[in-house]
Amino acid sequence: MKVSLYSLSCADKSPAEVIALARKYRCDGIEWWCRENGHIDARDPEKSAEDIGRLMEDAQMEVSGLAPYFKFNESSREIARVFKVAKILKTSRVRCHSYAFTGETPFRELMDRQISWLEKEVLPVTGEFGMQLNIEQHHNMICCTPNACLQMVEKFHPERIGIIYDPGNTLFEGYTRINYTFSVMGRYINHVHVKSARYVAEGGSVPSGRRYPMEFGTLEKGDLDWEEIIKQLNAIGYKGFLSLEALDARDSETKLREDIPFLKGILEKYGGK
Repeated sequence: MKVSLYSLSCADKSPAEVIALARKYRCDGIEWWCRENGHIDARDPEKSAEDIGRLMEDAQMEVSGLAPYFKFNESSREIARVFKVAKILKTSRVRCHSYAFTGETPFRELMDRQISWLEKEVLPVTGEFGMQLNIEQHHNMICCTPNACLQMVEKFHPERIGIIYDPGNTLFEGYTRINYTFSVMGRYINHVHVKSARYVAEGGSVPSGRRYPMEFGTLEKGDLDWEEIIKQLNAIGYKGFLSLEALDARDSETKLREDIPFLKGILEKYGGK
């Protein structure tokens, strides 16, 4: 397993500054945020990707993924542009959320709509570019549980569509035992986001249907047992990236200083660097 940083964790930093921090804390790669005014600026993504690609080569770091924000109505031509950007960055992994679930539209309708989009617009392009689209497990979206993630992808080959396992998100919605999650997602697990949260007396946000607020923060003090998660990832033969997605209120360098050594310390026990 390798350690990556999702660049949105350092949203206040320039791409060069993100790379410098990632190198300082010995990350193996960076997953790049792609949105208007993001590190990969969606208004001119090719230019952003070319600039960042050169910086990454100079730093001898791997691009662990590209994280655009699809609306699920993009045409194959628009999707092809995103994959061209991923190719410039020399990564084959492109992130994709799922529809937000508000209760206004039934789950089944949203699931069918997104699967249809994947089948008609995305899959032909992933095959052409040799890319893999990865559906992120995410609270407040239809793919909040391992079963829903599998339902989204199971008719497609895992070389073309995978799953991003994000146990930090499941603390807010969709948590299941690790061995159950891995049994459901199986060979579709292609990327892992790393974060944690804990219950707090004040602040935070209250998950729907519950009483007490939770707040994202350090891996060490959060509610997830990352040692057990990594131990079980190792047991199923996962060799991919563990990408730190720290979107809490700590400043950028504090996130890396507190979380990356903690993560690397666990990996030393279970076959990582």
